[in-house]
Amino acid sequence: MVAVKEQRTETRVDINVRFFVHVHESEDEPDMVGLSLECKAIDFSPCGMQFLTNSILSPGALVNVSVGVGEPFSTYLLRAQVRWVRPKNDEYYMGVVLLATDETDLEQWVEIFPALIPAPE
Repeated sequence: MVAVKEQRTETRVDINVRFFVHVHESEDEPDMVGLSLECKAIDFSPCGMQFLTNSILSPGALVNVSVGVGEPFSTYLLRAQVRWVRPKNDEYYMGVVLLATDETDLEQWVEIFPALIPAPE
């Protein structure tokens, strides 16, 4: 077993949200472009997320993520790049980094993110 150095610099929020990612661009799997994959979020940060899905994408693939969270409930459109993939049984854990583009809600996501962090008990 190889030790993996922790690279996260932001607080991660464990959150159980189901959502879809839409494959925007993938050099290694061009036949996946345009497909939507059902995913289960494992955790989020202001600049990335980890999720679980049944289909594999290669690192470097670009996806559009639509996620609805918060009180009041809001939906955010985010662009992300797959950074790593870890298979487990018939599913795949993937880590993505969120990208700043004009067509997305990243600025609003970063702004609302502190409100998603549960208050200490």
